[in-house]
Order: sequence, then C-alpha cells, then structure tokens
Amino acid sequence: MHKEVVQQVILKVFSVLIILGGLVRLVANRQTFQSFMIEELWVSHPYFIYTYRILGAFVVFIGIMMFVISLDPVSYRKILRVCGYCFLFISIVMLVAGCSLHMSFVHYAFDFIFCFFIAVICFSFAKNRT
Repeated sequence: MHKEVVQQVILKVFSVLIILGGLVRLVANRQTFQSFMIEELWVSHPYFIYTYRILGAFVVFIGIMMFVISLDPVSYRKILRVCGYCFLFISIVMLVAGCSLHMSFVHYAFDFIFCFFIAVICFSFAKNRT
C-alpha cells in the first residue's frame, strides 16, 4: 500500500509540473523567453505563436491525463507503459532535432531531460506490481 501512495504522489507532482509547463506555453511572449534566457528563440510571427499555444494545450492535456492516472497507477499500468514509450519518443525527437539543427544543448536540455525522466518513471511504475 505504501508503494502505491509513493507512486501516486510522484505522478501527481510530475503531472502538475507538466500542466504548469503547458500553461506557460499558453501565455508565453518575448518577456517569458527573456526570463528563461532564450530570447533569441522567440519568433513574433503569428504562426509560431499559434503553434506554441497549441503545443501548450497538448501539454496541459497530457498533464491532466497523467494526473488521472496518478489516482490509480495500478489500474492504469498498461497506459503508463504506453505513456513511457510516448515520452521516450518525444525525448528522442527533441534530442535528434536539437542536434540536427545545431542548437545549443541549453535550449532543449530541460525539456529533453524532463521527458526522458518521465518515460523512465512511467516504465518503472508500469512494471511494478503492488
């Protein structure tokens, strides 16, 4: 029982962090990028802003889904495994895209590491039987 509670808390914390990351993307502007010291990545073109807002909405959706899974991780073990593969895929795309575009690792490191770490957590919790 204790192990399940720990899993729930960890998943809830990460789901809230994901939701917050999505909300930042929903309201981001040049000043937001400046505060993260990545101002040179901001593009004022409407299509960029539109795409960034849509990305934010998807990130919030994923955070809400992870929060629901955190309520009963044992019952959602199969979904956690799928989420693990999805987060792993996303982190690989981030790494390959960042490298192939010759971006500084600083610009995508946080998102890459965060997604990779969530993938590891999802796989770990999916295989544990409580």
